[in-house]
Amino acid sequence: MFDLHRHDHFSLFDGFGKALENSKQAKKLGYTALGLANHGNVNGLVQHYYTCKEAGIKPILGVEAYFQPKLDKEKPRYHLCIFVKNQVGYGNLNRLMKIAEEQMYYKPILTFENLKEYSEGLIVTSACVL
Repeated sequence: MFDLHRHDHFSLFDGFGKALENSKQAKKLGYTALGLANHGNVNGLVQHYYTCKEAGIKPILGVEAYFQPKLDKEKPRYHLCIFVKNQVGYGNLNRLMKIAEEQMYYKPILTFENLKEYSEGLIVTSACVL
């Protein structure tokens, strides 16, 4: 059993809890893995990785990204969860979030073109509705 869609205090607008508290609670609940998918950034991933390893559970690294098929400030944004499969994916996730910051209007945002270019080593899923 594991929790894939978790936010911590680094999550934009709705984060709660810190990596050490979250990993200890996950271990206490019998989780074998714990995901982190903060809104719009990867700031908590390193702490999450090490605290999960210390607790003896598998860290799942990701982000809940803001997404539009094509950039258009007049159209709605959506959420996608992007999870890392391997080291290549970790590098690509960081590249994507740099691009998202550069394209930011109110929140960092990605497009299909961005995802297509840096998809290797990543798993992209649907996420919550805005």
